[in-house]
Amino acid sequence: MADRGRGGGGGRGRGYGGGGSGGYQGGRGSGGGYQGGNNPGGGRGGGGGYQGGGGNFQGGRGGGGGFRGGGGAHGGGGSRASQYPGAFFSPPTGIPQPDDRVATLENQWIATQGGQLPAQLTAQMGKMKISGSGSGSAISINSDKLPIRPAFGSKGQAVHLWANYFALNVNPKPLWKYTVNVSKVDKERSKTKEKRSDEPEVRGRKLFKIIDLALKSFGPNVTLASEFKQQVVSLEKLKLPEGNEIVVELADTSRPEKWVVKFHDPENGHPDIDALLKYLKTMKDVGNEEQFPKFASEIDALNIILGHTPRVDSNSASIGSSRFFATDAARIDSAAQKQGSVVEILRGYFQSIRPATGRLLLNANVTHGVFRRPGNLGQILQDFGLAWIHQVPSAEQDQAARIRQYNAQLKNFTKFLSLVRVQVTIPAHGKKPKQVAIKTAIGFCTDRDGRDKAGKPIQGGERPPRFQPCPEHFMYRGPSMARFYFGRPTPKDPAAAVPPPPAPLQYDTEVTIQAYYRAKYSFQVNVGLPLVNVGRRERPVYVPAELVEILPGQAFKTRLTPSEQDSMITFACRAAPDNAQSVTTKAREVLHLNNNPLLARFGITVDKSLITVVGRELPPPTLAHTGAGGTTVPTTPSGGGWLMRDVKIAQAGRRISKWNYLYFTQTVPRDNAMAFVGFMSRNMGIGIEANPMIAAGLRAANSESGVKTAMNHLAKSGAQLVIVYLPDKDATRYNIIKEQGDCALGIHTVCITDKTFEKRGQAGYWANVALKVNLKFGGANHKIYNDTTLIGKGKTMVVGYDVTHPTNLTPGASDNGPSIAGLVASINKDLSQWPGKVWGMKSNTEMLDATLKEAIKERLRLWQKQPANAKALPANIIIFRDGVSEGQFQLVLDKELPEIRDACADVYPPTIPKPRITLVVSVKRHQTRFYPTDGAHATKSKSPKEGTVVDRGVTSVRLWDFFLQAHVSLQGTARPAHYSVLLDEIFRADYGREAADALEKLTHDMCYMYGRATKAVSICPPAYYADIICTRARAHNSALFDGSDTASIVSTAKPGTDQPGTNQVALKSNIHDRLADTMYYI
Repeated sequence: MADRGRGGGGGRGRGYGGGGSGGYQGGRGSGGGYQGGNNPGGGRGGGGGYQGGGGNFQGGRGGGGGFRGGGGAHGGGGSRASQYPGAFFSPPTGIPQPDDRVATLENQWIATQGGQLPAQLTAQMGKMKISGSGSGSAISINSDKLPIRPAFGSKGQAVHLWANYFALNVNPKPLWKYTVNVSKVDKERSKTKEKRSDEPEVRGRKLFKIIDLALKSFGPNVTLASEFKQQVVSLEKLKLPEGNEIVVELADTSRPEKWVVKFHDPENGHPDIDALLKYLKTMKDVGNEEQFPKFASEIDALNIILGHTPRVDSNSASIGSSRFFATDAARIDSAAQKQGSVVEILRGYFQSIRPATGRLLLNANVTHGVFRRPGNLGQILQDFGLAWIHQVPSAEQDQAARIRQYNAQLKNFTKFLSLVRVQVTIPAHGKKPKQVAIKTAIGFCTDRDGRDKAGKPIQGGERPPRFQPCPEHFMYRGPSMARFYFGRPTPKDPAAAVPPPPAPLQYDTEVTIQAYYRAKYSFQVNVGLPLVNVGRRERPVYVPAELVEILPGQAFKTRLTPSEQDSMITFACRAAPDNAQSVTTKAREVLHLNNNPLLARFGITVDKSLITVVGRELPPPTLAHTGAGGTTVPTTPSGGGWLMRDVKIAQAGRRISKWNYLYFTQTVPRDNAMAFVGFMSRNMGIGIEANPMIAAGLRAANSESGVKTAMNHLAKSGAQLVIVYLPDKDATRYNIIKEQGDCALGIHTVCITDKTFEKRGQAGYWANVALKVNLKFGGANHKIYNDTTLIGKGKTMVVGYDVTHPTNLTPGASDNGPSIAGLVASINKDLSQWPGKVWGMKSNTEMLDATLKEAIKERLRLWQKQPANAKALPANIIIFRDGVSEGQFQLVLDKELPEIRDACADVYPPTIPKPRITLVVSVKRHQTRFYPTDGAHATKSKSPKEGTVVDRGVTSVRLWDFFLQAHVSLQGTARPAHYSVLLDEIFRADYGREAADALEKLTHDMCYMYGRATKAVSICPPAYYADIICTRARAHNSALFDGSDTASIVSTAKPGTDQPGTNQVALKSNIHDRLADTMYYI
């Protein structure tokens, strides 16, 4: 409600201004509202400001109008305080203005550097030539690579936004940065030096402890920081022993281990923080102007320092280099535990230092992580009903299916237990009290322990355990089912007597774990629980599960169940003001940004308040659809989307003369299928035969063979489209359907899920599915109305490509799963059709090679084949490369751009000019967020409005980049996409100082051209489609990614094998020729 306090001398002002004396943040003076003038947010007259003197969002006591008060002498007269009462982040210190010093430096730099570009570029373009051939040919225009920003964008309505950045203040001091490596000392020593072990590389928590012990050896007076993997930063040169090696002893293992930590002096000198700060104040690099990223070593050193304290916090957990989570009861922030779940979902905080124009910034954001559920392992197993292993050996034949299921459940649970840190309790016995030890579990006890793949005892090892036989190839064992050799101990003193064994055990016999614990510890183990192995497979060490505690804060890479996914989404979905509040309060606590002695010694402080920046709201494009009588009519989006009530798709694809429907339930969905097809024809304008080929459709058995049989039957009858009715979202069934349709048989398929249909309603759901159908058959769902831009001239092809990597597999499995590269390209000026190509690559390979060249050649020839292009090749190619980090920008230019150039050289005849290329990197997985400062520039979800673009304040003026939030976030905090220009031969040459506006407009307009939605999307379609086509390839080749024992990449058909001379890996399934040049993947 409006503020009831008396206001003074207020004009009525529009928008959110109105009544009371009081300035913008509650000052005493009279004055306008938030922006003054006629803009939303305040009137011109001397009236209440945004918050009015002493008031608040819902109206407070004292002078000042309400948040939406309409003005007047008493500050009343306004409507309800706000449609989002108390919604927007506004700390007690108020909302600061964007830093004028930064804006001044940005403007000066553009005036002196950016202003020179158009003339230079014109001269260079006239001299442009292709040099060389084969690999590495390139157009030699140096200024086109990592081009200087031509200007800042100016189009759209200006708006002030919060950004999730704190200003970072550094008093530069000399730094020493060392790299370290760790190796184990063998049991045997030589006379002069420690002998290295051949054991595998140490990692994780163990590596942390080893490096931590080495750092503590320097004493408390030496200021150090580390990420506890490879690097150490200090304020002074370290006094190291001869050889720069420190030997430490790790005592919390079963046998004390000695490790050597070797320190290496930095190869490239010391991090020069002073030089970094001077660069940011001038943005002039006295070194290599084309080198990027700038001052990477200095930024890395500062990140190590900022991350050290939260990393050594025993009540925190970290994931990667930048994400931190509180795990203690007082600070932990977790989602409600799902029954039957082994995961815990925590809210934590991300931090990373970013160099921006004129200053260093600390990017801080809310993040979420999946962790192993902590607690007693025995209890967790009982909660899952897995405590009956002792019944397996004597099970009857009719229990075979139950035993196989139990084996599968334990096998799946092993993913949770693999390489997890546990606390093992050793019960008290005799005069020895109860003890605890930290161990690493590798899984459950299995009948393969201590043996090789052939089942023979491992040579040179101890006597392997023996196991009670079990039916149905059941591989796991419990305390009463595993025996180990109980040998006579050898005293350290040969003269000492051997202590007697605990009764009734005898030396040199085989005993069960159950009998051993009963005799030695008087402990009755739970024989229904599987044993836990805290040793190695070749030399197992078994512990009863009820004596094992899963320690908190252990990240878990796993594929979440649908229930867990829902929990994650619900927990992570928070409005922008809530996240802003967390970043400025809880994040600072978890990240130790307040009163941190280590930061103080390094001369670092972090401002308390988030910064504000200037953004702009771009208007949406006008779209073209088909109206009455087949005419083209304009559609103006509103609120980031549009309705198709009175219009149809812009252009229908190929007519669908043969279709049918497939289902798995007893109920025949004929009426639904007929109604849906009628809807596509009548309401959407899609050309499709009214009746199916088989009136009753086809029912498939719910199995792989059942799906293949049904799909083969439909293929033989000539079906072009199969509508598949699914009872649920089972991924395995879906993958089989898509592999059969897209790869084996060449039939387009669309899947309709019964539950989703019921939830979303008939018309809306059908419309979305119909959009997919039209795209698959070559249609255009919407176009840009009267497009006169670069794209509308019909001479520009747009390309998007991405590489996705295997994730959430069991440890080691991701080393086998291939990475998948996907590339799509437009085929005409409408930007409606994006056929693509996918291929496999060696696991976790990001940079593309010669296969990219062939893919580009295919896309160019497909463009040339289109009738609308009259056999011409594109004059321009705009490329959106998805998903590479700033540290990989130069690799894209050095490795991938030459392949693209070579493709053009192969396809374009000598008489035709080679195409101009602009290469833009698009990134959606970043941590920058913007929050509204007032309701006039916010959506109902309290995020910035659609079309918000930010290209200054948090960027570097030297690099041409911008953030664009094209979409409306229906819930949660909207994430903008980040675009960085790596190469530009088009926009600066054609648009001069307006190049930034032209690129931002093109990118924004394209976000409305995503074919399967009637709303703007968050990332431009070429990048979006490239990601989708990779996802579909993963479905086609799911056996390569499921992480199971049988998902090996070996076959006579050579799926997963390397291709000579490239990073390419053959996939198991390839797209059928009939669908190869279509949007089958949509």
